[in-house]
Amino acid sequence: MRKIDRDNLPPQDLYLIGSNKGISKWRVAENIVIKAYINDSAPFNDGTFSFPAHPSYEVWRKELINLQGLKCCFCEKPIKNGALEHFRPKKGWQENKGDTITRPGYFWLAYRWKNLFLSCTDCNESGQKGNLFPIDGVRALRANSNLNFEVPKLINPYDENPNIHLSFYKSDPISYCERGRKTIEIFKLKDRADIKEIRRDTFKLYETAIKIANLHVPIGPFTEGNIRESKKLIKNKLKSKQPFSGMISENLRHNNFN
Repeated sequence: MRKIDRDNLPPQDLYLIGSNKGISKWRVAENIVIKAYINDSAPFNDGTFSFPAHPSYEVWRKELINLQGLKCCFCEKPIKNGALEHFRPKKGWQENKGDTITRPGYFWLAYRWKNLFLSCTDCNESGQKGNLFPIDGVRALRANSNLNFEVPKLINPYDENPNIHLSFYKSDPISYCERGRKTIEIFKLKDRADIKEIRRDTFKLYETAIKIANLHVPIGPFTEGNIRESKKLIKNKLKSKQPFSGMISENLRHNNFN
């Protein structure tokens, strides 16, 4: 996991004609949902409310791809397209795995830029995050609640630097604190089949490239071209948009390639 820099305000996407001309599309959708809750909260409380599609979904998804690359913001594995997923679940939440889902969820944040993350479907499925959203502090239960009073136990890679809470020893994630441990546990970052092997292979490839790049002169099967290509690979794999670059940067920070 690696810190991803994005603006606090979303890409502009306004209605150009009609009664909502000049108004952000997400704002209109949000108001519709909040008014629906005020008029009849029952569908929100029983989980049957059907949220309209996010009107700026594609615009925002493309912007996040531009910012973080085609990789999941949580597990960093490569993704083909990625999906916008809710950090705070919109329909209902669980404090612990196996708990009954408490409703309503954070419905008023369903269309908010800061609550939508570009991730892989594996990280967001019910076997991993799903509706899990454990916190410390006071949970926000309504639209006028102060989100600053709750501290998510899951790391938010858009708002904070993950390496404060977790790191890597070679290809294995390690935690420094409860939030790091909880993030690793919920997303199953240690042992998920879809990431464990490819992450290990990425580490070994980088480790081998370093050894070749450190050759002062061609030796045995390694040519000057091999050395140049290895140096190029080393620089490229460390770029923030590259899959598993968070793992690579942490191993470099802790001299784990020596």
